[in-house]
Amino acid sequence: MERPALIVAAGGRAVDDKGSDLDRTLEYRITTSVARLFPTGLLLIFIGLALLVLADANDKPVSPGHYLFIALAVTLGLGVIAVALRSRYRPGKPVFTLSPAGIHHRWVRQVLIPWHEVQAVERGDIVTRLFNPVWLFSSGSTLMYRHSLHSDVTVIVVSRRFYDAMLHVKSFWLRGPGWNGNFIPHGDTVQVALHHELVAADRQQLRQAVTRRWLAFRDRPAGKAIRIVPGGSLRRPAEVVAMGDDPRTISLFQRLQIAVLLAGIAAAGANLAGLWQLDGQGEARLARAKTLEDRREREDAQKRALEEETRRAEEDRRRQEENEAVLRRAFGR
Repeated sequence: MERPALIVAAGGRAVDDKGSDLDRTLEYRITTSVARLFPTGLLLIFIGLALLVLADANDKPVSPGHYLFIALAVTLGLGVIAVALRSRYRPGKPVFTLSPAGIHHRWVRQVLIPWHEVQAVERGDIVTRLFNPVWLFSSGSTLMYRHSLHSDVTVIVVSRRFYDAMLHVKSFWLRGPGWNGNFIPHGDTVQVALHHELVAADRQQLRQAVTRRWLAFRDRPAGKAIRIVPGGSLRRPAEVVAMGDDPRTISLFQRLQIAVLLAGIAAAGANLAGLWQLDGQGEARLARAKTLEDRREREDAQKRALEEETRRAEEDRRRQEENEAVLRRAFGR
């Protein structure tokens, strides 16, 4: 790896041979990735409504679990849409930040990884294994987990000692299912992954930003920060730049996804409103209506029979009490 030449520009700010200002603080957020989940929320709603249409077109009774699944899909879809829309206008905290002091990494808590603790900047392919919810509605134990490949990810290498002291979280529940995809042990070292897809950043630009700052600041003693420039004047505050794609931008492909899903949701809603029907759906509705009417008649008949039985029992009890009263009066004299 060729080390770029470092230049001290006017004002004492460090730049590399390509003119990049290394004193700038670069913030990488998950906001754009969350905002791009908007079509996913629409998809969940469409799936729920489509299942409801198919249930409506079925003349056979549908289990309560089917309707529970539909309700969960629609509710989850609405929640995903709400979170996606909120993230478009309210950016959250950075997942990681690059500054002259090091990498401010946030997972369970925010931890500063100083540049002198970084042993290398590498690239790697990371395979993650996560629980597959679809397994609950499928057969076969092999479907319980799904594997995802993250290609050409920028990783920094730190010592196992630093990882155990600063990064590791003992609680399994706090670590969460994605921990092994972000912290990969290798003997006495641990790779810390900086996923470019998660923060919607260009992989090459992210790797260059990390590498150049590491080469520029790795030899700086721990805890030392240069704040005075030649001439004795204080440095102006470092510029903070939000990196990654704008969460409010929508690609052409996403526009097409949203349009198709909205059309599907509108079609399913029109079907449920009775504006159009599938083949046999009218007969299925009539059959269900007749079944429901027959059930109501049976329930009404059972209710009337129970009321009649209760009335007769009450009359018998009353007659018995009257007879007992007559006998008491007759023999009491």
